[in-house]
Amino acid sequence: MNDSPDSMHPKDVQIDDLILKKTFLEHLNYIYFGKHHLLTFFAEIKDMAALKVLQMAIEEGIDDTENQISQIEEIYSAIGETPTKISTLSLRATILEAYLTAIKAGKTPLEKDVFILFHLQQIEGMEITYYKVLKNLAKAIGYSSTFLDQPFDLAVENKILFESIYKEYIS
Repeated sequence: MNDSPDSMHPKDVQIDDLILKKTFLEHLNYIYFGKHHLLTFFAEIKDMAALKVLQMAIEEGIDDTENQISQIEEIYSAIGETPTKISTLSLRATILEAYLTAIKAGKTPLEKDVFILFHLQQIEGMEITYYKVLKNLAKAIGYSSTFLDQPFDLAVENKILFESIYKEYIS
């Protein structure tokens, strides 16, 4: 049998626990430092938003993000690790695009709000994906994934909140 990557099936692949732990930690670092960057973004766009309900949702996003950072710090403590700076380029690019689109000259307050909401939904979608990956990695290496339930649930709730504001705003 040919052992090339093309001939292997996922169930045939065995990944070393050290590699799984390293991958888990890299993903945890990404979401941790991404959350810090997100706090800065929220602070910048909160006053740009014209719609009061969007301003309140962004404020709620700030509170939730601070809670998620605390929860992630508890995860680091529970697994005996510390945060290690990592590139969050894809998240930063999405945030930069959102910021530039929202402040672009000639945009009406409605247009700015719609672009802010669109990008906030994208960001929450990225977070949800990272938390799902972290939960799967945690299970694979024998960590309890329940410590990721609350931050995951907050990301889902925020995505739903931003989607509902978006739908109400554009209809």
